[in-house]
Amino acid sequence: MSDLLHTDGSSRQHSARDFLRVARSQAEATVRSCHLYSIPSRCSCYHEFLLVHMDAGRERLMLIIERVPTNNAMQVLSSSGGIAKDTITIVRAREDHEYWQSAGQGPVCKGTLRWNQPSPRLLDIAFIASAASTTFKHYNLYIRQCYWYARITLAAMARAFPSCSTEGTTSFSRRWLSGFGSYKPSQVQLLVDLHTIVADYLAPVVPTVEGEQQSHHLLAPDHILREADITNQHGSRMSGGIQLFYGVLLAGWRQ
Repeated sequence: MSDLLHTDGSSRQHSARDFLRVARSQAEATVRSCHLYSIPSRCSCYHEFLLVHMDAGRERLMLIIERVPTNNAMQVLSSSGGIAKDTITIVRAREDHEYWQSAGQGPVCKGTLRWNQPSPRLLDIAFIASAASTTFKHYNLYIRQCYWYARITLAAMARAFPSCSTEGTTSFSRRWLSGFGSYKPSQVQLLVDLHTIVADYLAPVVPTVEGEQQSHHLLAPDHILREADITNQHGSRMSGGIQLFYGVLLAGWRQ
């Protein structure tokens, strides 16, 4: 797992889409819990993100999954902010991240999903976060900002892996902010459906030749798309859903 961090053990940040490739090399890593955090301001909260606790053997690391409210280093002030900057940062402890190092009130946990057994894999949450980033890639201050990205990823994980326990809440108490972070049930279901479609392709592949040492490897996303497209043409094993998956992940979800 040390390759997830920098050589000196410091945190490392990836785009949500790039992290999917990183997660492929960590086939045994699992997710223990997923926490929705907010960074409060004087009147409400101005940023939300997910803090994910993960296990891989003896090592435990954390992920910070967020839609950063900036685009090309400029604060997004208009309703449409162009392509969103969705990132996943790997840290050894939450205190290593700037959110817990800055002066003032630190992040506040609003709600938690917690799994025992079976636990989701790191690859599962990496795919859902990547799919959300790819299918809903445009930042909008009112409907697709950091609140929305954190909550829809959390909701998709809860629906895809319903054995979790739930603590706290993910809703705002102030009416005028109730619309921020709201997502449509159909948006959550789309992410879950995409995950279901590619679940077999995301699974580790173990050689079965007798006497050969077993080694795990995962198909790259482009190989997934290529094989799935061929399968759809010769047998339609995906029941037609692969055309939606193919178009969504390559071109983005157009609305």
